[in-house]
Amino acid sequence: MLDADNSGTITLDELKEGLKRVGSELMESEIKDLMDAADIDNNGTLDYGEFIAATVHLNKLEREENLLSAFSYFDKDGSGYITIDEIQAACKEFGLDDIHIDEMVKEIDQDNDGQIDYGEFAAMMRKGNGGIGRRTMTSTLNFRDALGIIGNGSN
Repeated sequence: MLDADNSGTITLDELKEGLKRVGSELMESEIKDLMDAADIDNNGTLDYGEFIAATVHLNKLEREENLLSAFSYFDKDGSGYITIDEIQAACKEFGLDDIHIDEMVKEIDQDNDGQIDYGEFAAMMRKGNGGIGRRTMTSTLNFRDALGIIGNGSN
């Protein structure tokens, strides 16, 4: 879509026009910075590989930002850890009363300190089922779905 002249590369002008078409409000200097960062061979255009690399990088940054937002949602006191009390409070907010929180924390808490740090939280979220074992998942909380609600509302 961005490659208006079908040359196989994207120029700065094509990038500006394409971003404008999709409603982007980036300033021209920001678009230039984006182009410069993605143009690895410094030839003034983005080829397919450069475009894909930049897109993958931005997607990874966005996912990390969403993980941080979700972690911060649970870490109400900003301590850098999610405690059982904080999980209980979040569950109440979602109307989830019949949750086996102790069991959930045991599965996520890799260093067994009774709380969840960001690394443990991120590892849990990157696993296929939200990181919570099947026995905990059955008839309890689908953590990823709950976090999807949080991520969508906070960004």
